Order: sequence, then C-alpha cells, then structure tokens
Amino acid sequence: MDLSGKVFVTSDTHFGEPGICRRFGRCYDSHEEMDTALVESINAVVGPDDLLLHLGDFVGDLGESRVRFARAMRERIACRRIVLVRGNHDPVDEEFDALFSGVHDLLSLGNTSLPGHPDPVRIVLCHFPIRVWQGRHNGAVHLHGHVHGTIMESGRSTDVGLDSWGGRPQSLDGIVRMLLARPIGFERIRARAQPSRDHGHEATP
Repeated sequence: MDLSGKVFVTSDTHFGEPGICRRFGRCYDSHEEMDTALVESINAVVGPDDLLLHLGDFVGDLGESRVRFARAMRERIACRRIVLVRGNHDPVDEEFDALFSGVHDLLSLGNTSLPGHPDPVRIVLCHFPIRVWQGRHNGAVHLHGHVHGTIMESGRSTDVGLDSWGGRPQSLDGIVRMLLARPIGFERIRARAQPSRDHGHEATP
C-alpha cells in the first residue's frame, strides 16, 4: 500500500444511523445533523490528495439502504483515496466495496517507515480490538475501532474511532508516534493463564 503523502485514520462514522447519537453521547439532534458535521470535519482535515484509513462502520445498520446511503455519503467526502477495514455494520457487497480504494477485513502493514523514526514499525489495523496482534512482542502497534472509547487501552494499541478523538480523523504518524512512546507491555515468556485440560475434557456451558 502506498503510504506516501499525508495519511489519516478514523473509524465508526456510522453515517445515517438514527440511534447512534443517543447510544454514544454524540451531541446532535439528528443523524442528518451528525452526518453533515462529520463530513465537514473529515473534509477540514483530510485533503483531496491525502489517504484516509477508515477502520469500519462507515455506515450504520440501515438494512437494504446501506449501499445507496454509503454512496451518497462517499460523494460528499473530498478525499479521493479511502481504504476501508470492514466493520460489522458495513455490508459485504461489490457495489459498496467499489466506493473505496481498497477493502480489507484486517490490514497488517509491515516495515512501515515514519519520518524521523530510525526503525520501521508494523501497524496492525482491524475494526475490532485484538488482545495479541501480529508483532506485538516486537513493538508493533494496533489501531482499532468498534468500542467507541468504552474499553481500556492495552499496550501499544488504541481506539481511533471518532468518539475518542473529538469527531475528527487523526494523523497516522501522530497516532503511531504516541503508541511507540509506550512500553511494549508484552513478555514472550510468562505464567500460563489458561488451565491445561486433559484429553477428552468437555467444556461446561
């Protein structure tokens, strides 16, 4: 993937979802007001030639109208390159996927160079938070959405959803630098936490 130029990251816009403002404390009177505000915030930060990594739930749970509504919202966003990491509300649909420069269920960017940082870093992007992600023990960082700021961060991972970042996309470089300043928080050899079960053991409900 071409990460040249300015790269931004966000998640969980939930365009068009009527109940999202009430559920997660978004201070809008309607989803129409929210949709307009979020598009304006994206266009104010992300330029037409920049890259936006959207980590899922581009649209809300709108049933059969999701693709049509997603197309209308995509046309209002000035950025020409949006790569989507699919969320649980995003449809698996060819017309929907065609709205983006790429669509992934999980995206792991190895050997990513950051200006001014001596060593390349792996960036693991998924809509859902992962407890142990690829390369974690070597310092890889993990960006996710889905939880709307409702769980504690773990090690070098963070929720990039707009509910955690003032409703605006953030610079990928800035997010990664923030995480690299944290301890890795993972030891290769540690005490076993899950019991070792004998052959034939049946799980109880």
